[in-house]
Amino acid sequence: VEEKFPEEAAEWEKDPYTFAPLGGESGLAVTARALPALIELVREHAGQNILVVSHKATIRLLLSSLLGFDPRRYRDNLDQKPAALNIVDFRDATRARLTLFNDTSHYDKAGSAIPEVPESRLSKWWSERSGA
Repeated sequence: VEEKFPEEAAEWEKDPYTFAPLGGESGLAVTARALPALIELVREHAGQNILVVSHKATIRLLLSSLLGFDPRRYRDNLDQKPAALNIVDFRDATRARLTLFNDTSHYDKAGSAIPEVPESRLSKWWSERSGA
């Protein structure tokens, strides 16, 4: 992506929350679309367990919103490995508690089809700041 679209990649690196690539969504737009859908599921299935499957960025954006983190820093504040499990306990549609985060213990199960976990992709700001 950086080689083919260097200007867009630089803009996204600077501000992934508000920048939207051509034909894509900003983090803000993803949150505006996904959060109401999640809240509706919570309301419709109050007291029940539900499973939500989504992309890494969407999960991090939703968790940022639910937990009160600055969503502009979602890439640096939260990381998700592929096929990681998270459990969010909703007291009601507006109060959530994270009880399990980024769990990959199922990777160790015999016969797992989960691929080897790649390195985390943090923003350049975080990598430079932390010396990673």
